[in-house]
Amino acid sequence: MNRVQQMTEELNRVLHSTTYQFEIDTEDYVFGFRKTIRKRTKDLAKAIKLDQKVRNDLGRFLSETVRVVAVRMYKNGELKTELKAEEITASYNG
Repeated sequence: MNRVQQMTEELNRVLHSTTYQFEIDTEDYVFGFRKTIRKRTKDLAKAIKLDQKVRNDLGRFLSETVRVVAVRMYKNGELKTELKAEEITASYNG
């Protein structure tokens, strides 16, 4: 029975140890400063919603002067995706 409990604990640790991290780079065009917003979650549903939101907000203005210029997505500390606003705009403009 001890072996079964140990395997169950290891399985739970692996299943619940996945972390998702997002780094959102913003830039203020009037004052010229940049800021990186960092978000972390272990919840897969929240990570999927945040992934969709940052992909939609990329290149858009959050306020009158602040724009999202780049997004990096990590899973367990490993870079999975990096998106930049220039690449997105270039693909739309041909």
